[in-house]
Amino acid sequence: MNAPHRPLRRLVVVVALAAALASCSNGSDPTGSPSTTKAPKPAAESTTTTAPQADPADVVPGADWAVADPADHGMDAATLEKAKDYAFQDSKNTQGVVVVRGGEIVAEWYAPGEDRDSWAASWSMAKSTYSALIGIAIDEGKIPSIDEPMTTWFPEWKADERSKITLRDVLEMSTGQTWNEDYSPDDLDASNVVRMVLKERDQLAYAAAQPAEKEPGTVFNYSSGTSMLLSAVLEQATGEKPADYAMAKLWDPIQASKVDLWSDAEGHTLTYCCVDTTSRDFARFGLLYLHNGRWGSKQVVPASWVADSVKGSRADPETYGLQWWLEPVEGVPDDLFQAEGHDDQYIYVVPSLDLVVVRNGSYTKYDGPTVADPNLFSRYPSGDIVPGQGTAPPEDGWDSAAFLAPIIDSIQD
Repeated sequence: MNAPHRPLRRLVVVVALAAALASCSNGSDPTGSPSTTKAPKPAAESTTTTAPQADPADVVPGADWAVADPADHGMDAATLEKAKDYAFQDSKNTQGVVVVRGGEIVAEWYAPGEDRDSWAASWSMAKSTYSALIGIAIDEGKIPSIDEPMTTWFPEWKADERSKITLRDVLEMSTGQTWNEDYSPDDLDASNVVRMVLKERDQLAYAAAQPAEKEPGTVFNYSSGTSMLLSAVLEQATGEKPADYAMAKLWDPIQASKVDLWSDAEGHTLTYCCVDTTSRDFARFGLLYLHNGRWGSKQVVPASWVADSVKGSRADPETYGLQWWLEPVEGVPDDLFQAEGHDDQYIYVVPSLDLVVVRNGSYTKYDGPTVADPNLFSRYPSGDIVPGQGTAPPEDGWDSAAFLAPIIDSIQD
């Protein structure tokens, strides 16, 4: 799920009721579904390939981050502080902000009661992480190419117009399948994304069942169901659960401190949302892409994949790449690319400024298994619809330009 520009207010009563009913009927801790919380393996156990020696500028953290004075990286601390003033207005519901330059943290701020170890939610920022895994799997020869027909993993599609859909179409959100990503519909059943997160135990089957209505590659249609198809691609291609593949190939190599990856009630990794980690660890992922997929001396994600991911797609070249947003933000250099998530979660990457900025909103994590059982919103509600649970959006909206302006203005070199 994404759509940081779309309200969710009409769902408040319905979803809150669904969550309450689910809690009453299933208890707070479903049995038979162990937690998928992952602790990082030692860096020495990483299976990534060796890359050329890292440039001195490509500084990355080890198990812990280096925290530097902003002036050490050409930034004015007083100007930088204005970003904090914007982000931590009471109405903004910001939990954490991390600013990275030169591979070191130059500023980080947290709401009262939160800190660098607090769990943060991804919502659709997860899409960008699973795109990285597709690039890794292609590089390893587990997927023939980005233009592989999706019938390789969904052979039943050979019988209809979906036979034309390729993996590139999926990554670019242009499969041509029917999908309504409206988060505030008059009729709940009219919204595919609402139905998927509220009613479907097997979210992968629901996403795969959507028929084609347009020629693939021609129309951009943002769809969490489309991204969910990557769960089947990764599992069949690698022979592993995408969550396990993600830990081994992405999160362990960049030494994330803790990661929780959600699945649907049938055990399919949710590849459209719901990676829980810390704001600092989201910054690690942003830094990985800032460095063209390289982490120190290791090439974690192929550099060519990173470059292709932030090029414009065929159907909407100004807005979207391969599960990355390319939307321009006023006052920010035009090489900006972003991972975006619902309730205004962001990883901003600006290569020309050697800059990564993370913003996470308030998040109260479910204390049971990371399984959407009986549905996602009963465990991971958004929009502050269940007090004391899930994520809360800015009450008066989020302005990326207003937030990023003082960060960029603080840069003096």
